[in-house]
Amino acid sequence: MDTIFLLRKSIIYFGYLVLLINVILYSISYKKKPIAYKYIYLYLVLSIIIQFISAYLASKKLNNLLYFHIFNIGQFILISLLFLNILKNKVLKIILKYSLFIIPFFLILFFILNPKSLLAFNIAEILFCSIPLIISSFLFFVEKIDSKNRKYIYFNSGFFIYTLCSTLLFCAGNLSNKTLRLLWLFNSFIYLMFQIIIFIEWYKNFRKKTY
Repeated sequence: MDTIFLLRKSIIYFGYLVLLINVILYSISYKKKPIAYKYIYLYLVLSIIIQFISAYLASKKLNNLLYFHIFNIGQFILISLLFLNILKNKVLKIILKYSLFIIPFFLILFFILNPKSLLAFNIAEILFCSIPLIISSFLFFVEKIDSKNRKYIYFNSGFFIYTLCSTLLFCAGNLSNKTLRLLWLFNSFIYLMFQIIIFIEWYKNFRKKTY
């Protein structure tokens, strides 16, 4: 096994560990926390379920792309609900409300009509699910510039960077095998950083039982 492969595997497994820790921490006093916090928790639960199922299938050399589609749509729904709850921009919230139903509906309809697509990457799906969230995340930054309330700013920072980088990676084409492997290594590192930032969000803003 080469160095890049071993390094990426190590980072991936460390990311899984931090994700597991986050799920445990965010489950503490779940019922006493605001609704936006609960969407993050559900997002983490979805992430850990999909990650472990996908890792198991990959270890058996089985196609796990079905679970990528489930995660992609689930992430879009949960993070859209999060932004609907924490954003103040009324126009964007209206767009998100419609997108929340329209995008998953048409994606599910597409997969029903094209079942073979469940076992393949779909760049259009990635873009439709990622771009609205990236825009919402950026506008949340804008709203928080002059705000003293720093809740969700850490989560949003990690989500914005990771989602932007992973979207660009999935859309990358005509790259050499070595370049792609390095990009996937970078993506694994960014995911680990994202999970660490999610931990920081909990530690900074939700460790104390103030709700």
